[in-house]
Amino acid sequence: MFNIAKVGAYITILRKSKKMTQGKLAEILGISHQAVSNWERGAALPDITLLLDLANALGTTVDNLLSASRDDFKGFDEILNNIEIIPAKIDETEMLRELEENLLKINEL
Repeated sequence: MFNIAKVGAYITILRKSKKMTQGKLAEILGISHQAVSNWERGAALPDITLLLDLANALGTTVDNLLSASRDDFKGFDEILNNIEIIPAKIDETEMLRELEENLLKINEL
């Protein structure tokens, strides 16, 4: 089953692992930083015309992007599966703190 929140969390983790801001990713893709924010919050998905460029910018494949998985990171799927599905009205600061903690776990692998 497709999980928009998991895809958003995956985009956030990959972007941060590249030490890239939402603004920088948006600039690379020729879109607004609000669009990137919407993806990461699970409020929207990237337009299909952006998927290849987005995957390339994040160092992954379109398949991995849409399935929110990384075969080359041992334990990555387990960490992503532990991310709770968060309602849209959540405190974004808390959500980002949790994502950063998960990113640190990934970087330790």
